[in-house]
Amino acid sequence: MTTSDDKVLEYRLNSDLAAIAGLAEAVTAFLAQTPRIAMQVNLCLDELLTNTILHGFAGASGHEIAVSLKLAGDWLEIVISDDAPAFDPFTEVAPPDLDAELDDRIPGGLGVHFVRSLMDDYRLVREDGRNRILLRKNLPV
Repeated sequence: MTTSDDKVLEYRLNSDLAAIAGLAEAVTAFLAQTPRIAMQVNLCLDELLTNTILHGFAGASGHEIAVSLKLAGDWLEIVISDDAPAFDPFTEVAPPDLDAELDDRIPGGLGVHFVRSLMDDYRLVREDGRNRILLRKNLPV
C-alpha cells in the first residue's frame, strides 16, 4: 500500500476473499474526511472484488488484483485491475428486478446495481489481457 501527498492510494491484494478486509481498512483511512463516501466505496469494492475472486478466478489463488484511488479535485477516481477472463459486469449483468416478489427474484446482479447506484461513472476497459474497472464518484464540496 502506498499513499502520497497528492492523495493517491495504491493497494494490491491476492485473490483471497479475506484480503478484502485489509483494503477496506486502507480505504476507510484514506477517505477518513468523508466517512459516508468511504462506506459507499467499500461496498462497491467488496461487491466487485468478491465477484472477481469467486467468478472470474473461480476461487483460485495466485492472482493479484490492483486497486488505486485518486482524489482529483471534486472527483474520486478508482481503478480495479485484474487478470481474470474478460467480463464486463456493466453490460453483461442484467439489472435486478427490484419490484419482483422476493421468492420470484433471480439471484445475482444486486452488487452491480449498488455500483451503478452509488458511483457517478462506471465502465470496464480491457487492456493488455487485464480487466480495468474504472469508477468515478463526485465528492461533496
